[in-house]
Amino acid sequence: MTLRLVAGVLLSATLAVAGIGRARAEKVPTTPQLAQVIEAAKAEGKISLRSTETVFGGAEGAARAMDAVNRTFGTALTVEWTPGPAYGPLAALLYQEFQAGQKSSTDVYVTTAVQITPYLDKGLFRAVDWATLMPSRVTPAMVEAEGRALRFQTATPGVLYNVKAAPWVAELASTADLLKPQYKGKFYTTPFLAGFDVLLADDVWGAQKTEDYVRRFSQQLAGLAGCEATNRIASGEIPALAFDCSGGAGNRVQFRGKGVFANRILPDMAQKREDYLAIPTNAPHPNAATLYALYMMTDEGQQELVYDIFGGDLYNFTDSHVRSEVDALAAKGVHFVDVTIDWWRSHPGLDAANAALARLVRDK
Repeated sequence: MTLRLVAGVLLSATLAVAGIGRARAEKVPTTPQLAQVIEAAKAEGKISLRSTETVFGGAEGAARAMDAVNRTFGTALTVEWTPGPAYGPLAALLYQEFQAGQKSSTDVYVTTAVQITPYLDKGLFRAVDWATLMPSRVTPAMVEAEGRALRFQTATPGVLYNVKAAPWVAELASTADLLKPQYKGKFYTTPFLAGFDVLLADDVWGAQKTEDYVRRFSQQLAGLAGCEATNRIASGEIPALAFDCSGGAGNRVQFRGKGVFANRILPDMAQKREDYLAIPTNAPHPNAATLYALYMMTDEGQQELVYDIFGGDLYNFTDSHVRSEVDALAAKGVHFVDVTIDWWRSHPGLDAANAALARLVRDK
């Protein structure tokens, strides 16, 4: 049995436990505008998705999501999923396709403010009146970049750790604690310094303070690992990852309630980072893509796709898991930096500065 097939079997079992794809559909009020999109999507007949296997569960997750879309909107769409690169390289590829006059290789692009911002003024993504299509769930506050980006999840990165292998993480009070001698060699970080880009902003830490910290931090590391290394953390091979990309690993259905993971949000590095869905201007099936994105905003989609697979949901929804967590910390005086597209646009150069800073941990 191949590794990919094994992963697919395990994911299928995981999603079955979560209830994804079960025979029910959330009732979504059909506005005249939404009715037009549904009819146009029926004519398109399919949706093409391209991503890494960790985005919405890869091929298996795409199939189950499309089943849910069909039940919710009364369509009979088929889905074609193709493995692709991470957010940044995929955006570059989409832009190459756009410039060449080709159809986009994916109808939906999953991204963050970091990757989408450089392309917002280049015509790569189409504007959609999301709030008009589904006013029962989508508010104008969830829509950014003049309709070209729809929030679907709020990430709260922190120190992701194995509760048995690294119980000491629960005692951390600030980033300074990670520099203590007793923690040297007990944690990893990402090769691209996830989360540090925001610290470089002049109104957060600033470049000099961040660089000084990273130089000392780099001497504490046991090694480097990407945010996809959840299984290595779950096994205890990696005790802790400071800092991860989303903060949601412990909420994913395969780990939830098993006492494996915890996420320690440090007050001086607290961030709310929005994740977005966007539709390329040259998408071959833009109406099917619109329905896919809208489903992710339904209560069912937030719970059974976003929360169960990604481990997060959207802060804007008053009953979201992440809102409860963030508001509880805010009540204790923790201030979160809201990393939206507007925030990222108002702080140019952070991505390049962070890439240069990351060399300090890669070359140590």
